[in-house]
Amino acid sequence: MAKEKKSLLQFTLKLSKDERTQLKLLCAADYEIDFQYQIFDAAILWALENKETLIAIANPKHGSNKSYYICERELYIERLETCWDCNATRAVHTAIVHYLKHRQRLAKITSIAEIVKPKNSS
Repeated sequence: MAKEKKSLLQFTLKLSKDERTQLKLLCAADYEIDFQYQIFDAAILWALENKETLIAIANPKHGSNKSYYICERELYIERLETCWDCNATRAVHTAIVHYLKHRQRLAKITSIAEIVKPKNSS
C-alpha cells in the first residue's frame, strides 16, 4: 500500500511559552496525532467552522518565533483571512490559539465528567 505524500507549508509564528507548552502537551496526549502539523490542520478546519464566533487576535509581544508546518490548506487560510480581514500568519495564529483554548476546555469537561460519572450499583 503506497503512502500518500503530503506537501507541507511552513509558517513562522510567535507563540507564547504557555501556548507552545499546550501544543506539545496536546501532541503527546492525543493518540490520534502523529505529527504536529495535524494539530494545525485541525485548528484551521475548526476555526473555519467557527469563524463567525471567533475574533482575530494579534501575535504576542513576548514569545519566540518558531517554524511550524501545515498541510496545504491555502484555500481555507484565505477564507479565514477574508473573514477576519488579516494576513495568513495572523489567521493561522488565531486559529491555533483559539483551538488550543477549545481543546483545553474540552479536556476539563471530560475530566470533570469522569469524576462525576455515576458508579454502577451492583
